[in-house]
Amino acid sequence: MTIFWRDAMSVGVAELDADHKKLIALLNHAEKAVAQSDHNILRVVLQELVAYVDYHFRREEAVLRAVEFPTFAEHKKAHEQMAQKAILVRDKYLSATTPDEKAKYAAVVPRLLNDWLINHIFKEDMKLKPYARIMIKRDDPGAGLEAVSAPPKRVEKNKDIEYKVPPHLEHLLKRIEYVAPEPPPATGDFKSFDDLCAAAVNQRIDRVLVFFQRRNPGVERKLPPVFLASDEFAKKFHLAVAKFIVPAIKESRQVRLLATNFDWASADSESFWDFVTPQLKDNILETWMHAWDEMKLVEVRKEDGTRVLQVKEPTKQLREMLAPSTPEAYDLPRVSNREIEVFKSLLDPVNDWWGRLNLVWQTCHDLYEQEKDPRVFQQQAREGALRDGLLNAFTNFPEKWGDFLVLTCHRVFPRVTTQFLESFSRNIGRNEAEREGYMPYLIRYLRQAREDPGIARREEELENLWMAQEKELRTFLKNNPPQ
Repeated sequence: MTIFWRDAMSVGVAELDADHKKLIALLNHAEKAVAQSDHNILRVVLQELVAYVDYHFRREEAVLRAVEFPTFAEHKKAHEQMAQKAILVRDKYLSATTPDEKAKYAAVVPRLLNDWLINHIFKEDMKLKPYARIMIKRDDPGAGLEAVSAPPKRVEKNKDIEYKVPPHLEHLLKRIEYVAPEPPPATGDFKSFDDLCAAAVNQRIDRVLVFFQRRNPGVERKLPPVFLASDEFAKKFHLAVAKFIVPAIKESRQVRLLATNFDWASADSESFWDFVTPQLKDNILETWMHAWDEMKLVEVRKEDGTRVLQVKEPTKQLREMLAPSTPEAYDLPRVSNREIEVFKSLLDPVNDWWGRLNLVWQTCHDLYEQEKDPRVFQQQAREGALRDGLLNAFTNFPEKWGDFLVLTCHRVFPRVTTQFLESFSRNIGRNEAEREGYMPYLIRYLRQAREDPGIARREEELENLWMAQEKELRTFLKNNPPQ
């Protein structure tokens, strides 16, 4: 997938933007070389990458020091980890002696660079953007930065700080803020392959669960969040995986046989998936799926001829383990086959969904601001842009997660109300029964909301207040243009 530079990727520092464009070019070259099995080009790209990361990271760290970036130490540590990973991939590739080995490690390169680009530039480096206005000129050849200047004045006029408005309208000029947790860091130094494999499974699961845990403390939602959005559920789910699923993976003869040729001692919980063979990945996934299927309810016929679903003893235990501590903690239906299918979808040894989910989210974020909450200097998007963006997003990741993406928007974006959800749901089916087949947790949430008329009334009051204040703001700015 070719990646093109967009202005939205800018961190506000021209030199660092140029570096990031270079990294995008390296990614595109690497993907093309892998697709064409051009190992000569790929070897050159990897060599250039390792050389370039040291240059770029020193430049970026110089900027972070200059603005006294609050999490400089953590950012620098992330740089070190990424540089080590790049060196590891390069060395593995260059030391490969057979075409199959070269192809194996070549396939890792685009995923490494893509994850690096998406997770680091789009997430971590974007935190530098608010500091861009206080950049100072530097002369630090060791860092590779000859000068770091403030953004152009034209851009500064788009900054909210330039607008002086009455205090009760200031919130309309502020960009939306919310909590977006990060996945836990990779862990290493395991005593056995079994321990490493279990940690790698948990880390890959977390990169989905943590994505759906984003929330906006400033947005009040009366109903509890859906289960995938809860940190409490995630902790209980890991315990359930350890109790019911990991033992099945450990006991799989095929997994154990294939694991004998895996150099697990040099891997950590994140790089594990990059270096296991495709066959071992398939066997881990197959065992994962089978273990969950063994917990499904089975249909039996009673003496009178009626059919009922019988719950197995492990499934009863699973229900108890995953039950919320309080009704307010999260909403989880009594675990049945539908929920087990969702649980199965959370592990994908081939695809690391964290980066893709964040790309989808960034699009949703941009469309929300442009349609529902545009700044006064932004061009407003057409009506229905966010709805269409969400519908399009469903084609980019497993359909079982569609509910959770929409409900995450509801939890984070103030103007994505239950009325928006009702309207949105009508695009995914001709009637409610059909809609429930596509998005059961969204429909379940809406049914709960309908039972409390106060939710819709409160949303209407807030919407009317927002529209009145927006009108007042535009009138004020028309008569008091920014300086």
